[in-house]
Amino acid sequence: MSLKDSFNLYLKYIKFEKNLAENTISSYRKDIGQFLSYITKFAEKKIINLSSFRGYMKYISKFNYSNSTLIRKYSSLSGYFKFLEINNYIKYPLSQFIMSPKKRTALYTFLSQSEMSAFLEKTDTSGPSGIRNRAIIEFLYSTGARVSEAESLKMSDLNLEKQEATVFGKGRKYRTVYLGSDAVEWLERYLSVRKEIISGSKTSQGKMGKLKSGGLQTSCDSVFINKFGRKLSQRSIRNIIKQSLKFSGIDKKISPHKIRHTFATHLLQEGAGIREIQMLLGHSSISTTQIYTHLNIKKLKKDFEKYHPRAK
Repeated sequence: MSLKDSFNLYLKYIKFEKNLAENTISSYRKDIGQFLSYITKFAEKKIINLSSFRGYMKYISKFNYSNSTLIRKYSSLSGYFKFLEINNYIKYPLSQFIMSPKKRTALYTFLSQSEMSAFLEKTDTSGPSGIRNRAIIEFLYSTGARVSEAESLKMSDLNLEKQEATVFGKGRKYRTVYLGSDAVEWLERYLSVRKEIISGSKTSQGKMGKLKSGGLQTSCDSVFINKFGRKLSQRSIRNIIKQSLKFSGIDKKISPHKIRHTFATHLLQEGAGIREIQMLLGHSSISTTQIYTHLNIKKLKKDFEKYHPRAK
């Protein structure tokens, strides 16, 4: 079996048998594709073995990948090798000789409660796009949703009356997230001007909709849309966060995922349980959520003052 055929079989396996999310499959496709491309171009023997794997790891060292990226690449290849071994596509037990790099513990960047308040209040809300941008940030902070979950959010997923939303997350799983009153307010304001996002684009008027009594219409069911009436991409959402931070004068590198860290950290600081935070974040393992426990300084101080006999 050719390298290409084994690769395509594995992609079908992780999609239909393992039921992995599209973003995960995309990462695996990129990582394994890079490895197979190396074998085709540079390996002495055009086969998958320990020598070609070691040569590949030496080859990618020049790219200075982060620790987390290298761990992901090891994981991608290890799963692929196990698949090949189980199905007897390779006879050498390659996966047994692969040792992933150790994960480096790092403090996550997040916004303090005062910084988050300033970020929200100083966001430029002029015009329909500005209102949409504020609604996106409010949604991310209120729910702790991933950027991919915000991107894929449908109109039918919102229940503003119950202050809830249904998001489609990792592992192709749905979960309910909750909307604070501010998030509901800005989502309502955004939905009232949503069609105006595309009103200013002549291209959009020609391609995406027709003028009716209610204004320009779009068939796109995504909550957050761009000026062409299409789903707002993850890249666009990241750019919105970046530009809004700059406009707010906050000098921190904050991404949508770090707003997720901020959401979890603030919950923990105010006394929420780790299990509850796990459910809200949609983590399959409690160990993933426990990265936030070292940030619970506020609660630790309160507990110290409350229980230590000489704290006061």
